Amino acid sequence: MTLTLWAAAVIALLGVLILAHELGHFLVAKLFGVKVLRFSLGFGPRLFGFTAGATEYRLSLFPLGGYLRMLGEDPSEQVPEHELERALYARPLWQRYAIVVAGPLFNLLLPVGIYFVHYVGQQTLLSPTIGTVIAGLPADKAGLLPGDRVETVDGKTVRYWEELEEIIAESPGKTMRFGIRRGSAAEERDVTAATNVRRGPLNLNETVGWIGVSPRFQLPEVGIIDLTSPAAQSGLRTFDYIISVNGQPVSHWAEFNNAVARAGASPLRITYLRGTHSAVPFVHVEIQEPGTAVVIPQPMLDPGGGRRYETGIQTSELFVYSVEPGSPGDRIGLRRGDQLIELDGQPILHWNLLRQRLAAAPEREFKLLWASPGGVKHEASFKQELRSEIDAYRQEEQRLVFGASNRVAWKTAEPVPIRNRFFYALGHALTRTGEIVTFTAQGFFQIIRGEMSPQSLGGPLTIGYAAGVAAEQGLAQYLWLMALLSINIGLLNFLPIPILDGGLLLFFTIELFKRRPPSPRARAITTYIGVVVVVLLVLFALKNDVVRFILPR
Repeated sequence: MTLTLWAAAVIALLGVLILAHELGHFLVAKLFGVKVLRFSLGFGPRLFGFTAGATEYRLSLFPLGGYLRMLGEDPSEQVPEHELERALYARPLWQRYAIVVAGPLFNLLLPVGIYFVHYVGQQTLLSPTIGTVIAGLPADKAGLLPGDRVETVDGKTVRYWEELEEIIAESPGKTMRFGIRRGSAAEERDVTAATNVRRGPLNLNETVGWIGVSPRFQLPEVGIIDLTSPAAQSGLRTFDYIISVNGQPVSHWAEFNNAVARAGASPLRITYLRGTHSAVPFVHVEIQEPGTAVVIPQPMLDPGGGRRYETGIQTSELFVYSVEPGSPGDRIGLRRGDQLIELDGQPILHWNLLRQRLAAAPEREFKLLWASPGGVKHEASFKQELRSEIDAYRQEEQRLVFGASNRVAWKTAEPVPIRNRFFYALGHALTRTGEIVTFTAQGFFQIIRGEMSPQSLGGPLTIGYAAGVAAEQGLAQYLWLMALLSINIGLLNFLPIPILDGGLLLFFTIELFKRRPPSPRARAITTYIGVVVVVLLVLFALKNDVVRFILPR
């Protein structure tokens, strides 16, 4: 992006945010008949403008804010008698509250509009069809199976996966009655949600319900640990992708299991795809080559005397696909093709559960048990690393590193159309804005309590850089940034600091209880204090900008 376009992105971003704020004050002031003397985008000397009616509209030199000059803002101001009824201080207190609150309120409404446009553009959502059921967790114990479609929970209709997920998350420890559709049959199952503590936004722990399901159907990707098994002897390898069994296509792991069960002791003619890396240097492309294998199931006796047939084919879910060099996983000896078994003596049921357990205890030491190809078991202790990284916006972020990762191919059921898209979009826009308002307020209090580094505060350079980066990444990212900054501006202006809107609200509240406005001297002193506080905040933010963008890192 050229410097000109970058500057245009910054000016457009700030212009919209300032305009939204001042427009809120302006419209409500006009609604109550208050005379607006000046509407300025920016501070300092006037660049250009015009006068319409009683109001001068101007663009000023420094685009880091804006202001509205209303008649009678200061109760000590001398106002001509014939214009007294148009003075701000002459309006009822509730109207003055409304005029001042309207500015930051419009900054909070702008994101609602942005998110509404985003959500109203969506036409489909994931259906409440279960793709994965984790063994040993509540859904498995209740008899739910991959392919079940949840139609109701406690009699309430469920149309989308996100609705099901929200209901479960809000019900830790609660027994729910699921109405499901399995093929053409309707059934009911009682499911008691487990209580799960997970790491939420701002690294805060949150307690949610969890039953062990996912909308993702795991594709039939192979994991083989026993090199003497029928699968290994047939030539199959870990991470081979099965596409058919005995001539019948299989599209996910449950279908593959069913095909194996139907075959019993009969040989399995398996067609698969195997990834091979490109031979061209520096080209990281995996080419899928087809292959076939004949797997002859091996009969085994259960402890109870029953007969079963083993192939040695496992899901690749808990197999290590890659290990980051120098990471804790690498240092303890994990390698591609290893299978994770236990963490601190507890079976690892799913890689996502492993991630949750690691994230919930970032500072503790864990003991891991795993097996390498051939069945040799290893055990070692490790502690995750907390690494600082600089993101695309030059913001420092902390990342927990274990270093080993899996690769599971997956798909979902066909999405379903969204009903009542207008109300869906409006509800989600309000919810999303409310969530960000909450997270922003929590982050502010974390800074005050010393739980979050004040280095995360940014000034004009940070805003300008973020605007340019977001514009490069596309309109959607640019609008997300606009929404986020608008919320920050709205909340910032509610702080009870004179020269901010919150300061005026503080004066009005004092007037409400004392039955008279603060004295001119008190207003002057508190305004001076407010200026000092704001200047110090700006200087601190500028210092962060200098460290982030100018000083060598």
